[in-house]
Amino acid sequence: MNYSKIGVRYAKALLLTAVEKNILEKVKNDMQFIHEVIATVPEFNHIFNSPVVKPSEKQNIFKNTFEPFLSKLTINFVEMLIKHRRESRLSDVIRNFFAQYKINQGIVTASLITPIKIDDNLKNEISQLLHSKYNKTIELSSTIDSSIIGGFVLQIEDMQYDASVKTRLKKVRNELMNTQLLEVRSS
Repeated sequence: MNYSKIGVRYAKALLLTAVEKNILEKVKNDMQFIHEVIATVPEFNHIFNSPVVKPSEKQNIFKNTFEPFLSKLTINFVEMLIKHRRESRLSDVIRNFFAQYKINQGIVTASLITPIKIDDNLKNEISQLLHSKYNKTIELSSTIDSSIIGGFVLQIEDMQYDASVKTRLKKVRNELMNTQLLEVRSS
């Protein structure tokens, strides 16, 4: 079975159940907490992904470790993953859960690339402009890439707006090369 489909299926089921029980924010925080543990505690991954450790032991370890911090729904969900031997897909499920959460909440992720650091006021203005255009909450991240020379590159949903000097210079260069090529051919 396609692992990404598994992750999507389980993530959607968790999200829908959390919405139904009106604990979506709590489950989102739970998923964030588990994600941070996976990223920072290598022993967790080792035990969780080990074929030697029995599923019942994994369930006990997980429940005893996380029960004070997580909702009952999240505990039951992860135990169900373990029972069905899908615990190795937990990171994929979490990633897909956050994608589904953003869709559910009307959040759009955007990335702004600039050659220099932009201040928070400009970042907020850009977020507001995007919010008014898309009528959704904008989660804007910015990165610095001096190779674009000037201007910016904005990626949002499946679109990219490239207003960088680097791209404009490439276009001018290509036009000059094509012009020179046409002149050589006509000579």
